Amino acid sequence: MALQTDTLTVRGRKIQLLRGGSGKPLLYLHGLAADIHSLPPNAGFTAFHDTLTASFSLCAPALPGYADSEGFDDLETSEDAVFFCLDVLDTLKLDKVNLVGASLGGWIATEFATRYSHRLHKLVLIDPLGISTPQARIGNFFYAVTPKAEGGQHEARELLFREPNSELARGAVSDQMSPDAYMLFYKAQMVGARLGWKPPYLYNPRLKDRLFRIQVPTLIVWASEDKFAPPALSEVFKGGIANAEVALVSGAAHALLLEQPQRVAEIVSQFLNL
Repeated sequence: MALQTDTLTVRGRKIQLLRGGSGKPLLYLHGLAADIHSLPPNAGFTAFHDTLTASFSLCAPALPGYADSEGFDDLETSEDAVFFCLDVLDTLKLDKVNLVGASLGGWIATEFATRYSHRLHKLVLIDPLGISTPQARIGNFFYAVTPKAEGGQHEARELLFREPNSELARGAVSDQMSPDAYMLFYKAQMVGARLGWKPPYLYNPRLKDRLFRIQVPTLIVWASEDKFAPPALSEVFKGGIANAEVALVSGAAHALLLEQPQRVAEIVSQFLNL
């Protein structure tokens, strides 16, 4: 079932919302590059989400400043993003949901769950940011996505994709973007930079010690070849969240939902349907 674009008014701000499917409500939080909200349309961006709509009523808001969502100035910290998610749930009149977050969205989902586990049925974190260790450091995303005179966006593809020269990678992070696509890409980096550029870089040093507060069944999905958020971090999340499960997915890097969408959808659906 294809996702439909809608507009949701959240505390006076217009928020772009993609929704579709039927069943238990599922809130999806997107990554740094906005994945599902990216334009021009690319089937690879929605294959994972379209599969989930077969079993769930999926809602995917674009964070303030991303895509057509208003409120760029409202988002400066991960705490602001947590309150945004709370406002979205209240506006949609959803008492409890399954929460799925990828990359940046995984960080926000983790922060949300440490505070509001009572609003969740289950939690799924897909290559989440938010935690970094001396042994497993988060990569330099903002340097990688800065256009280079030579090589275009190759460094960005190298960081995010298992096969950076593949047609999939070049279609998702193109050296020659249309003006509309480039503007969305640029806006996404601006919001991401507000949340994670200044030290500490794309993580919260206090989050690791707060993971024990997550009191819902949790699945941690990680790409086995992630060069941006090292797979070793999955054990940090697992060690902090009681009874959390880890699923390592081969054949993919940080752009896991593009490189292995059906496999990840199967893993997530099976966990949420138990």
